[in-house]
Amino acid sequence: MYLFLTGPSGVGKSTAADRTLSRLGIVPGGFRTGFAPDRKRLCLWPAWEQPDWSEKYTVARLERGRLTGDPAAFDRLGPAILAESRPWAPLMLLDELGWLEREALAFQGAVRACLEGPVPVLGVVKPAPQRSGTWLEELTQLPGGVVVTVDPVCRDGLPDLLAARLGNALGHSGKKKQERDGKRP
Repeated sequence: MYLFLTGPSGVGKSTAADRTLSRLGIVPGGFRTGFAPDRKRLCLWPAWEQPDWSEKYTVARLERGRLTGDPAAFDRLGPAILAESRPWAPLMLLDELGWLEREALAFQGAVRACLEGPVPVLGVVKPAPQRSGTWLEELTQLPGGVVVTVDPVCRDGLPDLLAARLGNALGHSGKKKQERDGKRP
């Protein structure tokens, strides 16, 4: 089961995902992405850790005004992070999936396997016009999922709805299960 949040840049997709996780009371597996403080590098790090802006986690660079992805970095980091968190994570966070990974085939395969696996997924993807004709279009059409558009009207109430839906998919309180299993990072 997967839920993908989509919408324009800056509308609050990642914030809605964070608030949903907070309402569920769980630490997710998976990954997050974000720009380093220098705004010249995009980094991808484990979702259960603090942001790491080091070169080790750099997956794209801003060069001559254009953001260019590093397929080898995506292929090295993404599958490893997903594999590391799979044994303990009650939910996988994929924040964010975009066009930079278009040549990162191992990354794409690991994401697909994650969506087809037993662990619920909360992800963030580009809007429909930006994913048209890309690997993301196929990904968002896989069975067992829903793509939810985030906009200024619905974003504040969305975390409660998402938490209810994911809570049902989890079949328990994720926080209690993590504490019981003793497998919290």
